Amino acid sequence: MSAPYNSYTDFPNGVTSFGVPLFGGDQKFVTSAFGRTWFVNASSTIPATGWSPGSDGYSGTAPTQPFLTMAKAFTVISDGDVVNFIGKITEQLVTPVQVFDCWINGCGNRPRHADSTPAGGQYAAAQWAPPASGGTAAQATLRILQQGWRLTNFLMTAIDVNAACLEIVRNAGAGDLERDASHASIRAMRFSGTGIGIRCGATSFTENPYNVEVAFSQFDNMTTAIRVTGGSMYQWYIHDNVFTTNTNQIIGAAQNTLIANNDIGPFTAAANSGGIDLTGGAGLNQITGNNLSGTYSNAGGYVRANANDNWYGNASSAGYTSADPA
Repeated sequence: MSAPYNSYTDFPNGVTSFGVPLFGGDQKFVTSAFGRTWFVNASSTIPATGWSPGSDGYSGTAPTQPFLTMAKAFTVISDGDVVNFIGKITEQLVTPVQVFDCWINGCGNRPRHADSTPAGGQYAAAQWAPPASGGTAAQATLRILQQGWRLTNFLMTAIDVNAACLEIVRNAGAGDLERDASHASIRAMRFSGTGIGIRCGATSFTENPYNVEVAFSQFDNMTTAIRVTGGSMYQWYIHDNVFTTNTNQIIGAAQNTLIANNDIGPFTAAANSGGIDLTGGAGLNQITGNNLSGTYSNAGGYVRANANDNWYGNASSAGYTSADPA
């Protein structure tokens, strides 16, 4: 174990815990011990705490040598690596091609806006936002291109109403031309503000990303929390999330997907939209154990994908559901 530095631990193979459990029984954060660990501090200045400001001239391999930008980290990461970051990243990025199973982890206590007002509020929180100026309209803050990526414990915001915070995409390419964000894990995150929290598919990415988990996360004040715009959510597991004060909650085609134990709070979209609307999907979805606000009906914003869906055991204003909404 190294000397104490904000409670991080170096293991012999180079993995650094930085206060996040890497092994054992905490099912929210489990990873292997084979990738390298990188550090990003999105502030080039730091108060008198002993922390090191970020610089893309640093090695990025220790909290005392953190990169300033995630773009720099993306030039060095490879399969299985971990990026721990602090502060407010203001970049629109796409993950590197042919890089798989990386973990981006925010090191704040809880996902929140890393604001500089009041003074000092930007240092110990973890947020990923688009650039304050010069960003690209309608472009996602982050697009994942390859399989197995994990995001944990930071806040994401989008540049405008047409943009997503996070895009999970898949194209029709074969071999090394395949771009496929299947098997992504999004846990203990927060998505807030205008735009779309998580978008499945965009532009030419029209295939079905599958086996994506969205868990223990919060979506608030979004235009849409989760939206499918190309392909479908295939074998997704959306569970134990809080959706509140969004115009739309979960909207888009779904197949063999489990939506369970979520709090679907009030939403403000017009009829036939807004709650959980799986229109266009092939079905075989399980929607169970959710708290559903509003009226449990198609007009109330709850729409099955197919007659073979199973909507049961959801708490609604009419009691517990035992049939699909109609």
